[in-house]
Amino acid sequence: MRDTVKTIKAKLNIGKDYESKLSVFPCRSFNLGPQTASLPHRDMGNLAHSWCSVTAVGQFNPKQGRHFVLWDFGIAIEFPPGSTILIPSALFMHSNASIQDGETRYSIVQYAAGGLFRWVWNGCKTDKKLEESLKGNKKPNQRQQGEQDDRWQESIKMFSRWEEI
Repeated sequence: MRDTVKTIKAKLNIGKDYESKLSVFPCRSFNLGPQTASLPHRDMGNLAHSWCSVTAVGQFNPKQGRHFVLWDFGIAIEFPPGSTILIPSALFMHSNASIQDGETRYSIVQYAAGGLFRWVWNGCKTDKKLEESLKGNKKPNQRQQGEQDDRWQESIKMFSRWEEI
């Protein structure tokens, strides 16, 4: 992530150093409630092989609500205020349960948007600009395809296998 952000900042001539003291994640969302809840979803725009950090804040009873639900695994996790969970949010269906009347719940979500990485991988071009630049080539750009395949294989290696656990 650091290298990708560094490339983006250099290309776009953004002067201030990346605030690594704040977070390694290049993107943040603040859900300000006062009773933030989410429906089951996957964050399809996030980088698939990256973590997403979700932190719950507020005043609520985690035994009566606000569970973090991982639908693909059929589990609901008590998620008290101040807790943080890391999940590959593009891959797993997740949500959180509502809280009780009179309680407050906010969240801080940190993630890596896949589009940032594609832009760098495309030579600092959007997918559309890259396609336009390749028009007129009679063969598909095999170098680009090979690089995508290599990135995919490297990404898969980042995840643990069941037998390793």
